[in-house]
Amino acid sequence: MEVESAKKVLFVDDDNEFSDKARKILENENEKIDVITASSTSQALHLLEKNDFEAIVSNHQIFESGSEEFLDEVRGDKEMEIPLILFAEKRKKEIVLEALELGANRVLNKGEDGIKLSCKILSKALKQEIQNYRNKKELERYRNEFDRDYKIFKI
Repeated sequence: MEVESAKKVLFVDDDNEFSDKARKILENENEKIDVITASSTSQALHLLEKNDFEAIVSNHQIFESGSEEFLDEVRGDKEMEIPLILFAEKRKKEIVLEALELGANRVLNKGEDGIKLSCKILSKALKQEIQNYRNKKELERYRNEFDRDYKIFKI
């Protein structure tokens, strides 16, 4: 049986106190989650260059401050899209629609029901999104192997 590796998550929020609390709760909630925090999109871009993340969690407001470069990096020319979950302080219909248009997989309330409950919901969402991400990567790997083997057989 294959041992499940840690899920590396990038948590982007300019509220360092919230990020630190969320990191601790998420890592306590699920020891298989390794959370790395960034307080700006430029710091997040740097971390994305140096690490292989399986999910990104970000405060929705960060995207309102001209973060197109960050979104291009996350949603740009990559073959496989990294799951992106946005936290919105208020879950208004306009915010949710905008976030989904920006490429978010999910939009969750940020601390409205308390940080522990928000992180418990986030932990479950991360588990599902990362599993979907891993499944897509595995399927793509099998497709590539099949295509390679088919070309060899066809020759």
